[in-house]
Amino acid sequence: MVLELFPYQHAGAAFLASKSRGALFDDPGVGKTAQAIRALDLKRLRRGVVICPAAVREVWLGEFRKFSRLPRRIVKGRDINDLNLWLRGKVDVLLLSYQMAAKWAARMGVDAMDFVICDESHYLKNKSTDWTRAILGAECDGRHGLARWAAHVWFLTGTPAPNDAADIWSVLRFCRATPCSHQIFAARYFKKAVGAYSTRYTVRDETVAELKLAIQSCSLRRTKKQAGLQLPPIWLTTINVDGDSAPVKALLRDHPGLEKAIVEAVEKGGLSFLDAQHIATLRRLVGEAKSHAFSELLVEELSDGLQKVVVFGVHRRALDGIEERLRRAGVGLVRLDGQTSEDGRRRAVEQFQRDDSVRVFLGNIRAAGQGLTLTAASDVIMFESDWTPAGNAQALMRVHRIGQGKQVHARFVVLANSIDEYVSETVARKTKDLIKLGTFSEIAA
Repeated sequence: MVLELFPYQHAGAAFLASKSRGALFDDPGVGKTAQAIRALDLKRLRRGVVICPAAVREVWLGEFRKFSRLPRRIVKGRDINDLNLWLRGKVDVLLLSYQMAAKWAARMGVDAMDFVICDESHYLKNKSTDWTRAILGAECDGRHGLARWAAHVWFLTGTPAPNDAADIWSVLRFCRATPCSHQIFAARYFKKAVGAYSTRYTVRDETVAELKLAIQSCSLRRTKKQAGLQLPPIWLTTINVDGDSAPVKALLRDHPGLEKAIVEAVEKGGLSFLDAQHIATLRRLVGEAKSHAFSELLVEELSDGLQKVVVFGVHRRALDGIEERLRRAGVGLVRLDGQTSEDGRRRAVEQFQRDDSVRVFLGNIRAAGQGLTLTAASDVIMFESDWTPAGNAQALMRVHRIGQGKQVHARFVVLANSIDEYVSETVARKTKDLIKLGTFSEIAA
């Protein structure tokens, strides 16, 4: 049985169907996949490629079954045999990861197709990555790359500008909404934030109207409120836990000026600085330091009546410690991280959604923060958060989305008496602002 769309989803599908090159930037949780599939039906497009994060391909298989009115033979591109099946016309739709698209683009770029859909298209924000060049071409202008062979190319993401507004260039360029190279585009519309560690672009006041027109010419962006989607509210808080912060303080002493640099980077958005090795070490130490106290707190809350909860983290050792303590306490849980297979992802989500004895979903924020529906819970705990507000918002929308009938409570866990207090509270505040206002929506609306 084919599921019916909401009125705003019909409108979104019609918008995509009207564009040979276009984008749907609706908020996470609004149902962009269903709209794209219905747009394919409206245009009666059969042969094509869906490019998405590897772990999301199973989601697309399920969504085609739910929302497509046309029969299509679909295969996940796991090895060369799947590619050959598609090349020979034995299947209609090939579901590819961005890595596979980059690897196979040369072999696929000699064959016309009806469509290419790039899901989570913020993966294409950097024009220098192998997959961006392979899919959109070196200059993202459609003259080279896999996507140029498609009659229709559509981009889907709820976070089109995850770090700053300049990230939108690659999609605008491919959709012919700007003739500018990235260098000229950045110089015309943006100014760099001032700061030793900052690379963030902010929009020039005098060019906001012009940039809006460019974005609106090829894309549709609606918040949940604008779409008329009435979801219960979501509220964000922080909780402090104790832990051994001595290793954290020792690392900061070994790197004079590091604490000030981190504060500046988080405040001003210079997130590339946070990839430095000593920053990664600091984050790992913070995670390990607060894992034990957090685990004890979570066990206590579950004993006191907390029904189901989604917990997001980053580092394997910290997640291992949490899992071990929960299982020792007899708590039913599922875990999803970068080593979980696609079948394992599907089973983990199904168990959490359907089995009352599975009370905790423990996920790595990068592996589980997109493409999943976890509405069986109304509590989310960011044990470790992404330091980009957009990454956190994406993760929280796994719970605050279509199908959620309860008020959602999201909490950021903070290591007391450490720099984590400042960083986590700042990230939580910026995430709250993004969910409430939508920094990209302010430009695109």
